[in-house]
Amino acid sequence: MMMHKIAEYSNELKLLLYGIFIYLEMDAEIVKVLFYLMVLDTFLGIVKTIVLNNPFSFKKLALGFVSKLAVLLIPTALALMSKGLNYNFKWFVTIVMDLLIVSDGISIISNIIAIKTKKEVENFDAMTLILKSIRNRLIQLFKRILITIDPKYHIEE
Repeated sequence: MMMHKIAEYSNELKLLLYGIFIYLEMDAEIVKVLFYLMVLDTFLGIVKTIVLNNPFSFKKLALGFVSKLAVLLIPTALALMSKGLNYNFKWFVTIVMDLLIVSDGISIISNIIAIKTKKEVENFDAMTLILKSIRNRLIQLFKRILITIDPKYHIEE
């Protein structure tokens, strides 16, 4: 029932998303590429699970896909922060999108290798490193803003 409603309003949802990306000055084509890479990575992850005879669950699949989609919120949040602070983060948003694309590309290649060799491949967790780096950069920016507002603010090293 819910999937039917979503399918019924898919064009409106696409329009809304494109509107958000245009407002935030994000490249909708890059977002589309990232989304397709995430779908391909998820599909190859399912194939890898079957080939390696690992236990498969729809709950794990759904959680994995939702977490991948949540990753799209990172550049969106950065772009919203940029708008809200009237600060040009566009270059940072683009770099984050590029890193997310590379990260998914690495994951896809790892899945293909695992499928071909029928052995688990140690996956480099680029996503966690990217998220930690973004967080640290934003904290540094926030501290600089605090110093600008109040020069007496002391930054703990």
